[in-house]
Amino acid sequence: MDRYDMEDVVVAPPAECSSPLKEWRLKRQAGTLDRSDIIEFLKRESPKYFDYQTSGTDTDTNAITRCRGTNCLECGCNHHEHGWGQGPTNTDNLRVGVLFHLTHAQANMVPEIKRLRCRMSLICGSIKCMFKESLAKEEIIDVVVEFMLGDNPSSALEKLRLEGNTATVCGKVFKNGEPTYSCRECGVDPTCVLCVNCFKRSAHRFHKYKMSTSGGGGCCDCGDDEAWKKDHYCELHLANRKNPLESKILTDAVLERVEICFGAILAFCVSYLEIEPNASLQCLDGNVEGGQVDGAQYCTVLYNDESHTFDQVIQTLTKIAKCRPKDAMEIVAAIDREGRAVVKCDTFEECNKLKESIENQMILPTALLSTARNNQSLRTSVLHIGAVACQQFALQLLGWFQEFLVRHYLFRKTFSELVQRKQEAFCIRHILEYDVKLWKTARTCWHRLLISGMLMEYDNKMVLAQEFSRRYATIVEDFISDDHDHAFSIVSLSVQLFTVPSIAHHLIAHEGIFNKLVHTFYHVAIEKFIRNKTLHFSKNIASLTFFKRANYILYDLRYLLSLKPEVMSNDLRSGFLEGCRVLMRVLNVMQGMESITRQTGQHMDYEPEWECAFNLHIKLATTISQVIEWASGDVKLLRKLYKMTLRALVGNSFIVGGERTVQPKKVAGHLANCLVYDVAVQPVSIHLPLSRFYAGIYLHLGAHDLTYDELQTETDALSIKLTPREIIEPVLCTQAMIAQVAAGMWRRNGYTLLHQLYFYRNVRCRVEMLDRDIACLQIGASLMESNEFLIHVLNKFNMIPWLQETYWSMLSDNDMNDEILREASIFDEFLELLIVIIGERWMPGVSMVTEEDRLRKEIIQLLCIKSYSHSELSRALPDGNSGNNDIIFEDVINTVAVFKKPVGADSKGVYELKEHLLVEFNMYFYHYTKEDKSKAEEQQRERRKAKKQLVCCPPPMLPQLTPAFTSMANILQCPVFLNICTLVMNRALNVHSRSFTESHLQKVLHLLGFAIQEELSEHYSFLSFYERSQQYGILEKLEELARCPRLEAHYDFVLWTIERYKQLQAKQAPSDGGAGPSGSQQSAGEELPLSSEEQARKEKENRARLAAERRAQIMAQMQNAQKSFMNSNAEMFAATDKETREESASTGAMDWADIPSEEEQGAVALKPNIACLGPNRKLYQGSDDTFKCILCFEICAISRCGPPLVSSAFVQTSRVIYTTPNLRSSQSALHMSCCGHVMHYNCWLEYFSNEEFKELRRPHRNRAVLGNQSANVEFHCPYCRTLSNTVLPVTEALPAFSPAPTSTDSYLPLDSFVEIMSTLAIELGAMKDDEVAQFPSLSNILRMSGVVGGLAQFERSVQLIKNPTRLHADFSELMQFLNKTLLTNFMQIQKSHFKDHPPTEPNPECLELVSMLWDTCSYTLQALEIYLFVVQKPLKSELSMRHQSCARNLVRACSLRPSLRFEAEFSARLLDTVFNQNGTSVLEWDCFRVLVPFQFGVLNLMVPEKGYKSIIPSGSMFDFYILQTMFLANLTKAVLCFDVDKETAERAPNSELTQLDYVEQLPSRIRDNMVAFYRRYNIPARVLQKNKQKQLAEEDTEENQSHEQTVVIPCESHHLALLLEYVQQQMSSFLRCSCLFYRFLTDVEFPDTFPTDHPDRFDLMCQYLGLDPMLGVYFDMETVYATMMHSFASHPHIDRDVEQRCQPEARRSLQLEPCLRPLPRLKVLCDDFSDLINSVSDIFCPNNEREAMKTPTMCLICGSILCGQSYCCQPELDKVSVGACTHHAHACGAEVGIFLRIRDCQVVYLGRGKGCFIPPPYLDEYGETDMGLRRGNPLRLCQAAYSKIFLQWLGHGLHEEIARLNDNTNVAAAQWHHM
Repeated sequence: MDRYDMEDVVVAPPAECSSPLKEWRLKRQAGTLDRSDIIEFLKRESPKYFDYQTSGTDTDTNAITRCRGTNCLECGCNHHEHGWGQGPTNTDNLRVGVLFHLTHAQANMVPEIKRLRCRMSLICGSIKCMFKESLAKEEIIDVVVEFMLGDNPSSALEKLRLEGNTATVCGKVFKNGEPTYSCRECGVDPTCVLCVNCFKRSAHRFHKYKMSTSGGGGCCDCGDDEAWKKDHYCELHLANRKNPLESKILTDAVLERVEICFGAILAFCVSYLEIEPNASLQCLDGNVEGGQVDGAQYCTVLYNDESHTFDQVIQTLTKIAKCRPKDAMEIVAAIDREGRAVVKCDTFEECNKLKESIENQMILPTALLSTARNNQSLRTSVLHIGAVACQQFALQLLGWFQEFLVRHYLFRKTFSELVQRKQEAFCIRHILEYDVKLWKTARTCWHRLLISGMLMEYDNKMVLAQEFSRRYATIVEDFISDDHDHAFSIVSLSVQLFTVPSIAHHLIAHEGIFNKLVHTFYHVAIEKFIRNKTLHFSKNIASLTFFKRANYILYDLRYLLSLKPEVMSNDLRSGFLEGCRVLMRVLNVMQGMESITRQTGQHMDYEPEWECAFNLHIKLATTISQVIEWASGDVKLLRKLYKMTLRALVGNSFIVGGERTVQPKKVAGHLANCLVYDVAVQPVSIHLPLSRFYAGIYLHLGAHDLTYDELQTETDALSIKLTPREIIEPVLCTQAMIAQVAAGMWRRNGYTLLHQLYFYRNVRCRVEMLDRDIACLQIGASLMESNEFLIHVLNKFNMIPWLQETYWSMLSDNDMNDEILREASIFDEFLELLIVIIGERWMPGVSMVTEEDRLRKEIIQLLCIKSYSHSELSRALPDGNSGNNDIIFEDVINTVAVFKKPVGADSKGVYELKEHLLVEFNMYFYHYTKEDKSKAEEQQRERRKAKKQLVCCPPPMLPQLTPAFTSMANILQCPVFLNICTLVMNRALNVHSRSFTESHLQKVLHLLGFAIQEELSEHYSFLSFYERSQQYGILEKLEELARCPRLEAHYDFVLWTIERYKQLQAKQAPSDGGAGPSGSQQSAGEELPLSSEEQARKEKENRARLAAERRAQIMAQMQNAQKSFMNSNAEMFAATDKETREESASTGAMDWADIPSEEEQGAVALKPNIACLGPNRKLYQGSDDTFKCILCFEICAISRCGPPLVSSAFVQTSRVIYTTPNLRSSQSALHMSCCGHVMHYNCWLEYFSNEEFKELRRPHRNRAVLGNQSANVEFHCPYCRTLSNTVLPVTEALPAFSPAPTSTDSYLPLDSFVEIMSTLAIELGAMKDDEVAQFPSLSNILRMSGVVGGLAQFERSVQLIKNPTRLHADFSELMQFLNKTLLTNFMQIQKSHFKDHPPTEPNPECLELVSMLWDTCSYTLQALEIYLFVVQKPLKSELSMRHQSCARNLVRACSLRPSLRFEAEFSARLLDTVFNQNGTSVLEWDCFRVLVPFQFGVLNLMVPEKGYKSIIPSGSMFDFYILQTMFLANLTKAVLCFDVDKETAERAPNSELTQLDYVEQLPSRIRDNMVAFYRRYNIPARVLQKNKQKQLAEEDTEENQSHEQTVVIPCESHHLALLLEYVQQQMSSFLRCSCLFYRFLTDVEFPDTFPTDHPDRFDLMCQYLGLDPMLGVYFDMETVYATMMHSFASHPHIDRDVEQRCQPEARRSLQLEPCLRPLPRLKVLCDDFSDLINSVSDIFCPNNEREAMKTPTMCLICGSILCGQSYCCQPELDKVSVGACTHHAHACGAEVGIFLRIRDCQVVYLGRGKGCFIPPPYLDEYGETDMGLRRGNPLRLCQAAYSKIFLQWLGHGLHEEIARLNDNTNVAAAQWHHM
């Protein structure tokens, strides 16, 4: 907390005044103690602990948040203290709970409150109002507890804890985002959940469970017997069942005191938390100091609502209250968190003026939020500041009270008895009804109190449920008029009450809650929209908040009916029927709602409202299914509900109401009286819930042996008459309308109708829509005579004229028109509907199947389309009513499908249908869309073709119908049906018929297949399809169809039908006798055609036979011609045969395999070792450098003086290889990537200009440019769309610029190079700034260095280029653009490391910018080397085009960069450090990052600028010497850092030393040199030697010995062998980087000796670089190698480091750069996701210790847990407030970050103001991710998926991945900088 002056600290009153405890006890003894005494004490004492503090505009507001003891609005750390026995969390600090953030922009000074003095300044700033909770607890709450429990309350509470009588029910109240677990095997419904602690201690952790996050407000159900089928208790609460309910501690006297105190606490909280603004003053009971009302004792309070956005409120505060934007944001965050905040503290007049200004402020509605309250003003009030103090203490008191009640059963019993007293102001009724008048925090406190006090015991829960149900209508209406979220309303308690089965059934039976719920919904959401007894929603109803809030009633209804009772009592039945009567009213007005009429003439003017009706259906569908399920179990209830439904249908006037005209229709000699209702003219509706409800009820009649006729007799007596014709008429009209839509007759009705039909078949709606409609038609088909039923359907589809035999002949002379096509399409829909009515009978009640069979059929049909993943299959199936639907689904799916596990990180596991179940495929499955049908048909045909079966989709066998529906099978043999089939087949055979389509025939064949298979099944004795079909000549027509060439596509289906028909014929043969001989004789006489598969096979065989005959004929002709030629040239052939025989005898036969290939010859011809550097290096051979420009497509060759070529590249800041723990302090670097596609520079300029212009024209992009952020225009490669922001030049190979050396050339030796470099360093360092242009001459440097060889030898050593070709003028412009991009990104690095003092624009000549391009090159190559090492790719393996082109072009660009005049100072420092040991020591070097600038920046300084000479690094001897120098430096560092004890400990025991033989073979001179070097310079050896020497000296001093002993560190041969192995290992990274670097510098390929599938070898890499792999050579004292190593090792910094290591307490000043950098890794994640989500459940927001993080987000790079996407944690970056993740990514990942949003199970990539979501690495057992935990399956870490994320980060591909995903137009715009 902040430091206070002593006079600001609240001091307890003197002891003589502190006697409330004594006073209460005396009054208690006298019997005069009343709760008003305690209330007065609370009211008097609480304002004393209210305080505030001001801060000016210049005050560091973060200073307050840094102290954990202070709670202010910015951090919101307003903790409620723990109760007795637990103690405060921090007793050393004064705990201060913040109340509000007071803006003091134009306010006067706030006076003292209750003699609480606080000094304030009158400057503009902010006031922190605080309530000191720790003091308030100590001085108020602890006093009350002591009065209740006695003088030692801590001891009493501890004894109560040991009694263990807390509760058998856990009842833990969940916080928002806290993980919860539900058992899919044991949970009664999905709302039964466990907290983390109970779950870990329960048996459910071994079951199939679901994991989710709580929305806040719920509680743990552990211990609730009605929530679980078994394993009701965890281990903890199971023990509590044995504890007695009574207590020895809580005597009657204690409980009496407890009752008084509880009543006082409740009365105080109710009184002060419900203060109205106008009554604020009166509630102080005259305690206003001095009686003045106009003092500065008031505050303006701004309340939360869910209608206005954060930005709207921030804008209001900055504009009206004159707040700073940052203060306004903090206020808004507090309002959102707490529910309100104080924005001004002043006199009543000033506060009221601000209130009016805020309320009068017009807030413009946004596109995202358009609600009823959006146009209203913000809610504000003016309160007295003393009342605010009492309110804050009341909140603390409620929080403490909730925790106190959990301690014992008797506390909760007392609380329950108190709140049941109806005369009290704090009774349950009052708490429930006044909830709407409270703000968010106060509501939450009361809810938690009710949960802890009333829901832990069953009796208390029943009492609360009864009161809740009695007040339900009132509190729901208040909720609808309110604007707070459902989670913050008292209505949210319904899930805790209505999901308890016994309570729910009791409320239905005795409180009429079912009736009350439906009636309330009808009253608030339905009644006002009824017109003409039908529901019609207005156009904008979908956006009205009140209707959406009213839908929560339907959720409560779903909870109430979630569990069907096993036994139905009379009261329960009566209460249920009362609710059903009101439900019938709702369904009655929904019948025919949103009806539509076919639009003719012109298109519809506007699209009518339709979404709200479907939303209502979706919400109500589950309730309807539950009501039907309840009724199905009780015959009395079913009977009464059936009659109720019939009465409602009779009373409904839609379509069948009133006097309807009846018209007789005749088809095939059968007559039917049809209702006259033209669908094409009159209104039709998709919504027929009443008819569908009747169908659902009817299906359950058969289970209780009830029949339609029996019930019809009873309803006729009640004058309720409804014929089957009237039952099916509304549904039939809807089906006819759907057929007309498919025929294109409703096009002018717009997309609204198409959308409705889509949802009609959609999985979310079809259970209570499409499925019920089909069941309704099946009911009609079973109740009506079959011919009559078909005539009704044909009449409704207007197809009776179509069935006339002369219909097609009347049209044959006319041209085809749209009308004929429409009628053909409608008839097609009629046939499909008939197939569905007959074939879709997998419905319990229709046929003898169960719900599992129905689900099984659905899954089979889905898997016939394709292989589905588990989640796709779950989404494609409708939700079940029971909570165990998942278990049923898994049981069924395992019987019909095989699960194929995923292969790879990107694949999912899929289910594949078992082979033997493919015969159950039904092509006309009624849940198929047209697309599904096509896919499934194609799959089925391919499978049958592969099996060489008939290529068709025959109908499956059908289950047996129930007795009530048996008559439905008669349709398949009725004359009207057979007449339809005959007519279609006749038209198919008539080539002149225009009223026929192939689809008609296919569907008729499908129906005939049904008929044949039904008779084959012998389920129905009355079915005689075979006999009747003979009268119509069905078989003859089928055989004629099989021979019709017009119907080739259906051959196989016709053949299958004939085959099945003949099976039926064979079965019927004994009974037929001699009937039908003509058919059999005809079929015997005429052979049927082959199937399509057999025809194709026969044609193929014919073609093969003809081809063979033709080939044989040609070969015979060739042989005849050959013989003829040989006969005419017989002498020549005789001589040739003789020579051939002689050669064969002498040489033998030769095979093609004996000829060596060209590659093998080349490999043999190669030298054993190829070097790119050194005296034996391979010379450059030249290469073909021609490309095609990807923009203009011209062939272009690289030319030195021609126009330059470029390749798009991307430069980014990076810390990837610096993220290891010991390198966290390292600065970021620049990394470059390139795609390698080449284009002309001028072409690219034109393309870039267009892209830049397009970017500027696009203001709303999915990114936010932060202040001072780079304005770099990113673009994509025109060819591959790779993200880019610059270009790289594409040039010739570097050796092509330099003169080729000859084999006779002599070069300067290494020692001369060292002398030259040392001299050059001295000379450059001695120059002044004005002498930079006057470089020392080359001859002087050589002379001063003592080089004897002369100038010519030097020029050969550096490969000096005389009169170099000038590059094109555009090349310098190109390099300027590249440098500009590098500079922009370089500035980002500087900002991230100098946050407090942002750097200014750098001088182009500053030393850091000199090596910018070179550092980029070295870092890029190092990153590439690490990436290749991680993916286990050796150097010889084929590099990707991106890596290869990037490295090549970058190295060449570094070499050809124009020489800068101001490089001299940089080079001087570099040379001085390397050769003169005047800078850092070798231990602090990254040798490769020193090598690259050394290679590019030094040699050119020795050539005068105007001398027309230059040096381009290309593999000269001096280039080799530079490598040797850095190799020796790295070797020295490795030897110095070698720790023999550590390496010995890390080696496997008994492992062999590979270098031991080599060491033993070394000359003793070299071995002694190695030992001497090791003992002299090795740091661990020197430290050990000094420590032992010191210890020995101390021992000599104790023994009084005067002679000095020298400690010798042992160093034997095995030590040296271990040293050499260590050196080779440590130098591997340097050598791999160097090989990559010089491979592209010299253009010499790696030799074939390099491994391609094994790690790179030390000796081969050394040989390629021209180095000696035998390390003993470098320790020869006669060579310059040893001299250089001694020079490196003798740096004074190293000596100082050794001295510091000898003193453990000394602070080390040397920062060691390791030879072998540790590999970068992402954070190691928990294997089980539940462990990860549990680990963050108790992490609080760093700026708000009172609340847990809403969105805990883990940085996967460093593992930090951040409060993501929250206004409470928004630091500033470049003077712009950004999210915590964006700020962290800027520092941790150099502008890029990988974050795991833990509670959402989602990975976020953040880049430069952009971001994207990607699937997490956690997968369920089916190989699928679960972003948002929607499915809740247990998740495990998939290492392959995590490795994919890791490699994207390691390969610097995050920016590109973000850009790729954001290019998708479906990605919603997001403010990523707030993440």
